[in-house]
Amino acid sequence: MKLPRSDRFLWAAFSLLVAFAVLTVCSKNSFLYPMNDWVDVNCFFTVGRGITHGLIPYRDLYDQKGPLLYFVYALAALVSEHGFLGVFVIETLLYAAFLYIGGRIAALLSGRPCAFWLTAAGLGIGVPLSPAFSHGGSAEEFFLPVFAGALYIVLKAMRARRPLTKGQSALLGVLAAAALWTKYTFCGLFAGLAAAALIWYLADGQGKALPGTILWALIGAVAASIPVLAWYAARGALGDLWQVYFVDNLTMYSRNIRGGSYAEPLPNLLNNLSWSVPAILGLAGLAITAKKAWRELLAMALSAAALFVFTYASGRKYPYYAMVMACFAPLGYGQLFGLIPAARCETKAFRRGAALLAVLVAALSPAAALRWSNNVYLKDVAREEMPPYRFAEIIRRSEDRTLLNYGFLDGGFYLAADSLPVTRFFCTLNNDLPAMEEEHRAAIAGGRTAFVVTRGRGQERRSGRGQKETIDLSAYRPVDSCSMLFEGMEWTYTLYERRENREGA
Repeated sequence: MKLPRSDRFLWAAFSLLVAFAVLTVCSKNSFLYPMNDWVDVNCFFTVGRGITHGLIPYRDLYDQKGPLLYFVYALAALVSEHGFLGVFVIETLLYAAFLYIGGRIAALLSGRPCAFWLTAAGLGIGVPLSPAFSHGGSAEEFFLPVFAGALYIVLKAMRARRPLTKGQSALLGVLAAAALWTKYTFCGLFAGLAAAALIWYLADGQGKALPGTILWALIGAVAASIPVLAWYAARGALGDLWQVYFVDNLTMYSRNIRGGSYAEPLPNLLNNLSWSVPAILGLAGLAITAKKAWRELLAMALSAAALFVFTYASGRKYPYYAMVMACFAPLGYGQLFGLIPAARCETKAFRRGAALLAVLVAALSPAAALRWSNNVYLKDVAREEMPPYRFAEIIRRSEDRTLLNYGFLDGGFYLAADSLPVTRFFCTLNNDLPAMEEEHRAAIAGGRTAFVVTRGRGQERRSGRGQKETIDLSAYRPVDSCSMLFEGMEWTYTLYERRENREGA
């Protein structure tokens, strides 16, 4: 389906408009919010900010996601180091790309170009209002256009009943490498597509084209991986990349699971009805038409199953994990529009009606988001009332702004205080590494940082086994305490200042 340039421009502009309108309300990275208080995003942003100041992920700053995600957050820090504006800009552009590609998937499957409009509008409001969207800025959300792009490439080739071209194969390799260097569980989708492509080629008598497809996919993957490896090699940190991102994640992250009550994978997935229902209906529609669409069914079913297994194989089941499966939602919209007679869809009145209805949905989406988004509670909270910025007022009075976020994931205190970590383990992560606890205890006992922030009651913190431990804070004195609602619970944060700071003042 060859699109006129004017249509591509209109579709892209509409996708960007919807993404901006919805995320402005739904994402805590938006300028409407005092900050994004999600601990995961603050970890990513602290590492990203560190990169812009010469710190190396894994070697200087220990965290568990892939380097590509940190490079994205470093780019956001270059736009705005002291707030989430850069994150919001990147988030909006990536989400607009997902809406654009998702709309094209629906148009491709249905053979109705008008399917684009309502697909982009429906996805635009449906995904951010789902529980899996969480706070905004997750790796799962950022990767939706990559997933959708891979699905579109394969579906387009299958619909044309021809093997993947060299360019398509290389691009799939690039996208697979992006998955590997962001969060390697994302590779599940590409594993499923690879298995489907193997069966498809052999069944269609295209076995001779298989080596070429594999070769070009490998070329794309290697070409995309070289910059990452070269960046670490130039800094003598390849060993740190291997040890932390691969070895520690595979051997410790899934084994040491902190306490928490979360829905099982399938209930978690089905809880996101605004996009899980279209995804399921899309797969069901392909199954009904399997006689002529068996290739498409095979690719979508295998990639969905593999992505689901890779995502939950670790045993963790955080609500935002389900977000990856939203990339299959365009299938349902495509099946729905495919039921409408082509003659009707081709009329000018129908095309205009679909576009106008989509524009109406987009126009009403901010109001819907204000009514149903889980994040709007934070919109009216003043920045100075939040612990990170309240504590920052105290920290900024000191010549030494060094800080340790102890006992919980990064709460945004480094960002608010304009401070960079001086400890490799800049917060307490979900890996119960002995080295992490040893460094924290040594740093606190020796007064290595001017300030320490804790969360919870008094000096207690949760260990990875759900027990209570205490830490010797005798080298520090409490100077402020503040409570904040986070993920439905009220937490108390305490700021400690090194005694010699106060005594020398």
